[in-house]
Amino acid sequence: MNQKNLYLIRMLMLLLNIVIILFMSSIIYEATERICDHYMARDFLEKIKFTPIAPWKVPAFSLSLLALLILTVIFRERFWGHSKPVLYLFSIADILFCIAIMYCLNMSYKGVILLSIANIIVYIDRDRKKYLLVILSVLVYILFDYDIFSIKLNLFSLNDYIQYYTSAQRLYIFGIRNVLISLNEVLFILFMMIVIQNQVNEKMKIKELYDKLYQTAEESKIANIQLQEYSRKVEAMAKTRERNRLAREIHDTIGHTLTGIATGLEACSEIIDRDLEKTKSQIQKIAELAKKGLLEIRKSVSALRPDATERLSLISSLQKLADDITECTRTKVNFRVEGEVRKLWVDEEETAYRFIQEGITNAVRHGKAKEITIHFRFEPNAVKIEIQDDGVGCAVFEEGFGLTHLREMVEMLNGTAGFFSQSGAGFTMQARLPVRGR
Repeated sequence: MNQKNLYLIRMLMLLLNIVIILFMSSIIYEATERICDHYMARDFLEKIKFTPIAPWKVPAFSLSLLALLILTVIFRERFWGHSKPVLYLFSIADILFCIAIMYCLNMSYKGVILLSIANIIVYIDRDRKKYLLVILSVLVYILFDYDIFSIKLNLFSLNDYIQYYTSAQRLYIFGIRNVLISLNEVLFILFMMIVIQNQVNEKMKIKELYDKLYQTAEESKIANIQLQEYSRKVEAMAKTRERNRLAREIHDTIGHTLTGIATGLEACSEIIDRDLEKTKSQIQKIAELAKKGLLEIRKSVSALRPDATERLSLISSLQKLADDITECTRTKVNFRVEGEVRKLWVDEEETAYRFIQEGITNAVRHGKAKEITIHFRFEPNAVKIEIQDDGVGCAVFEEGFGLTHLREMVEMLNGTAGFFSQSGAGFTMQARLPVRGR
């Protein structure tokens, strides 16, 4: 909106300067006609030091130069709005055109230079050249005065022409001239006020953005500190849980096995002299116990690996997951595979496994399901997963952390996930994962 206001004010200034030039030119032309009609040319020429310019040339030259100034504005608006060297040249041309117009008017009017300043402010970005051009225009406005240049140049004061009008006419002429010049200055002041207000608003916006950025940075620092603290706590808890698990494994498997071996060997040492056959039989039992203990140790070490899919193929891992749930709980899990089975990438297998694992866990823990059916279908360019249970369901549900995390995992692979439920009609989870060719 402010840019439109600036453009409107500059157009009004152009129109007003046309009116001022026509007004002053008409005064000179009409005064010259009066001098010729009343046979006062001899008296007029005796009073002046220099021969003035021909009256018709004043409006012709002034308006032609002003037309050139307007053309430079049009060219800048439509064609060369982004070329800095061209904009600098046009700004210098503006100043030269304004000086020429002022000379044609015998330095009796210098408000036209305000147009040049307005154009420089609008078209030139804030840099050193812009300020130099503005300073040059201001110096022209200050120094290009009739009283200074009339000493050496062939200039004739407008007031000398006005003296050939009647006293009443002179009052009107001076009044109109002062009003027009004042209007031009008022428009320029209004233009500068809008420019300054724009800069103030821009600085305020920058300050607001800086304050928001600073606040966000501070909040990020606090969140980062909290996250680091939370990470340390989670890591410590994970270490504690792992130590406890390993302690239980050692106590339940290795400790039990070693205790049996130690007890068996003590028994062998007692009966070896009396019954050699029984001792051999006992040693065989101890060996079986040792083998069983070694198997248990291997199972414990294998459990330390992060994912079941690292030990088995995806389909085997999912089938084992279904079988384990069926054997260990009262929930029956049916796992069905459709389509041509093929190897997936690690991230695709991980996402599919986690999706089905979470679906089974939710059905057993929250849905109280007695039967779960998993459809795993291989398509040419995707894998479709559907998990249905006969649990209690719910009329309205909100995605918690688990489901939200699943959706994010699927969407990270450019897939889609959906969750549907009705009260008493169980819960359904669906996912479609695009697969990359191997």
